[in-house]
Amino acid sequence: MTVSLTPADADAKISQITDARDQAVAKMRQIEDTQQAMLAAAWMGHSATNYGKTSAQQHEDFNQIINTLNDVVEKGSTHIRSISNQDNN
Repeated sequence: MTVSLTPADADAKISQITDARDQAVAKMRQIEDTQQAMLAAAWMGHSATNYGKTSAQQHEDFNQIINTLNDVVEKGSTHIRSISNQDNN
C-alpha cells in the first residue's frame, strides 16, 4: 500500500490541522476569559480561593495542551510535506 499526496492535498491537510488547533486554542482562551471574569467579580471567600487555585492549574494545563497542539501542527506539517515531496519526485 502506498500513500499518495499532492502538494495541494498536503496544504489542505495542513490547513485542517492548523484550523483544528486554532479552534481548540480559541475555546480554551474563551474558558480562561470566563474564569478570569468570575474571579474578578466581587466573589470572595473559601470557594473563590479554591476556584482560583483550580483555575490557575487549568491555565497551566491549557498552556501544555496548546504547546502540544503547536507541536502536532509543526510535526504534522513537516511529515505531510515530506510525503508530498516524495510522491511528486
